[in-house]
Amino acid sequence: MKAGVLALVTVLAAGCASGDSNSKLTRDVYLRGVFTWWDAAPEFKLQPVEGKENVWSATSAVDEPLIADGQPYEWKFGDAAWQCGTNFGFLSGEADIKIGERRQSNKCSAFDNFKFTPEEDGVYRFFLDWSEEIPVVYIEKEEM
Repeated sequence: MKAGVLALVTVLAAGCASGDSNSKLTRDVYLRGVFTWWDAAPEFKLQPVEGKENVWSATSAVDEPLIADGQPYEWKFGDAAWQCGTNFGFLSGEADIKIGERRQSNKCSAFDNFKFTPEEDGVYRFFLDWSEEIPVVYIEKEEM
């Protein structure tokens, strides 16, 4: 009996130590796109936004900012295996997204990549906001 209680306490303590148990993201999710070679790279892993529950962000690479050459960058959020539930592409309508525009996302998207055409060179922060039933994505420019 003591061993069973000890095992239960250990499991509960480990669950509490693993982070936000109310989080809707159950796996690591990454900013993935042409500028990341579509890889699930550690430097593009989504991080919680301080003070905002169920909002995460990642930035484009600081050492190679996105270039405003008139060409769109295709991107989405996805886990390492592109699993349904953590594979976020656009839900409907246009794939193009502009700075500050909030767009609903399909969390089981196979091929529906967002497209972002920066108006000026720079580093951009990409957000996933899942505080409502349907996840929303948006982009902001980082001031350097």
